[in-house]
Amino acid sequence: MGNCESLKPTPADQVVLDLVLGRDQRTAGMMPGWDLELARQKTLFFVSPEDFLRHLKTVISSLDREFQSAGIELRERCLAYVVGIADSLNSVVELSHNLRSSQLHGQGCLSDADLDEAKAEAKEAALRWENMAKDAARAFLLKTKRDDLAPNKGDNLFYGWAVDWQARTGKDPYGTIEDFLSCFAELYAPSMYYTALFLAREAGKTDTQFFNDYGLQAARCRKIGSLGGTTNPVIAVSGEDDMDGIKNIWGEEATAFIKGFPNPWKEVRRIIAREQVKLGMPDDWAATKFTEWVVVDAMLGLRSVFLLRGLGRVAFQLRPDWHDDEEKLTYAGGEIYETLGKRVKVFDDILLQGAESLYVSLAAPRIGKANNHFKIACTGRAALNVVRAFNAGYHPGYPDALKERMFTNMTLSYEVPQMVAASLATEEGIRDYEKRTGQKVDDGIGGSVVTSMIGRFNDAVRLYRVTKLLEALPATNPLKEKINPGEIKSLTDPKLNNPEFIDAMRKAGIDFDPVGEEDAIDHAATLLTKRTVLLLKSRYGLKRTRILTASKRKFHQNTDLLGVPFSTDFGNIQRMSIDLWKKGELNITNWNTLLEGMNPDGTPAADSVWAKREEILRRIWPDWSKVYDPDGLKPEDYANMIYVQPTLKQFLGFWSENVARAQKAREQEGWR
Repeated sequence: MGNCESLKPTPADQVVLDLVLGRDQRTAGMMPGWDLELARQKTLFFVSPEDFLRHLKTVISSLDREFQSAGIELRERCLAYVVGIADSLNSVVELSHNLRSSQLHGQGCLSDADLDEAKAEAKEAALRWENMAKDAARAFLLKTKRDDLAPNKGDNLFYGWAVDWQARTGKDPYGTIEDFLSCFAELYAPSMYYTALFLAREAGKTDTQFFNDYGLQAARCRKIGSLGGTTNPVIAVSGEDDMDGIKNIWGEEATAFIKGFPNPWKEVRRIIAREQVKLGMPDDWAATKFTEWVVVDAMLGLRSVFLLRGLGRVAFQLRPDWHDDEEKLTYAGGEIYETLGKRVKVFDDILLQGAESLYVSLAAPRIGKANNHFKIACTGRAALNVVRAFNAGYHPGYPDALKERMFTNMTLSYEVPQMVAASLATEEGIRDYEKRTGQKVDDGIGGSVVTSMIGRFNDAVRLYRVTKLLEALPATNPLKEKINPGEIKSLTDPKLNNPEFIDAMRKAGIDFDPVGEEDAIDHAATLLTKRTVLLLKSRYGLKRTRILTASKRKFHQNTDLLGVPFSTDFGNIQRMSIDLWKKGELNITNWNTLLEGMNPDGTPAADSVWAKREEILRRIWPDWSKVYDPDGLKPEDYANMIYVQPTLKQFLGFWSENVARAQKAREQEGWR
């Protein structure tokens, strides 16, 4: 490392060193790994290109001296830091946020030569330490494997990629640091879908931002281009289960492997329970606190992106059992936002300590501001009023509830009337804020969003169609007993797509076309999303829209909607990109497919496939005209629609489970 071995660490260098070595008292009480994530982000995003090589070499040199006599735990921490840096330096996305950002640094970006030297420096340190301490390196790699294997029951991009890479190369990506870095460097390549999407957006070819629909992998997904994330009652509880290996798709061996590590969320439950007992709070308070921890964990993964760019928001779903209680939602949002702000302020103080003035000035408007959206279930007028109030930073009915403007993510929204109403409520709130304060909002190119829950909508329409088909059969027809509508995932299922069933439908007076109808249903919510975005621009005059596509079942629900501002994918959808990439089916030539087959006014172009699908949907589902017309439903209708109730029921069930687990943790603390 040449002359850098004798360099004395600067105050900013020392912050990173203290974080890696576990000596920063500000991180006491944080989840395991948060201090290391802060150290990595501080190095990557708050050190200038001009100073980066010096900083990296100085930190590695200092850690090298510590490493010589350290125990296995401290050595593992050193490896986690330096391998994380080496891994991020292989990501064009990570580099674009700071070190290679011409927007920030003009001609002063990190040069190719300096980047190559930095990569070599980090990698050589990692391999040297691995050779010195194989036990620590092994412990680090196995924990990393757990962190990749557990999320979303193992059905995620990162572990899926690791399995595929091992099959192609014969090497275990968690066997050595060299193979780990090689494996994931390929995933971060500009030719891969998510990285390509990020780069297309950076180049102005599309408006679409990729969000990771799972908090546990926020920092991981940042490396492939994630600019936001989400949580909900299902994700919060399921994430806890994932770290116990429950229902992992890779089988009993995977579950046993995961269970060989402590579940960090169990300790969070205990921390909350002790505080709950001390304060004498009820179990639903503890359940909300657990959700806060889940969201803060995800917010940390994207914290630097938020401070530097105003992006990187993570959804926090307010209690689903309060979905129609305007007062409770309003007060809860204000209280939780204040709490989240206090928690992220500690992150900000650490990240900005000793940073150059450029970074401090960029971050200044956002320091201590939570990088979250509040998810609100779109079940009626109360939800629209709360969305407007949060974006305004003021509720006329509860004037003491909100101290400042907040951001929202309307969820349980599926069709044109809901998405239009939620979008307009958001814009009205922003106008209210600007009129009341005389200030322009700091919305960046992120801000509040309105979710289009694509898969759940299509599922409901399909279930309706199958149910009605079976109802049309004579009571004596044995098919009525043989077919369970809830088990049918496609109208092309052999139970329906066969001459006997089609003939039975014909005799019942129903023209049943399983292939055409399934295609229409599979694209139903996509069509409504296209229509909503175009209507908001053409009829309502919005220059930018806030629609976020979610709840997907097929990858084409991404590629058919390129150009929609936001797109959130669960790990299983991300993982689908691997097979499509291998087949050569993800070579995107049009990054604005939103416009394909559509007129500017949001109607399908004549003779297009979208016009054909719209015609079929109008024929097979009587309520299609209501969900297609922006005025087709009133807020009072939302909660009773066939696609809202199943999701609301699921969210309520998982919220109840969250409360039950809070109760169990409290009882284990000895307070009944």
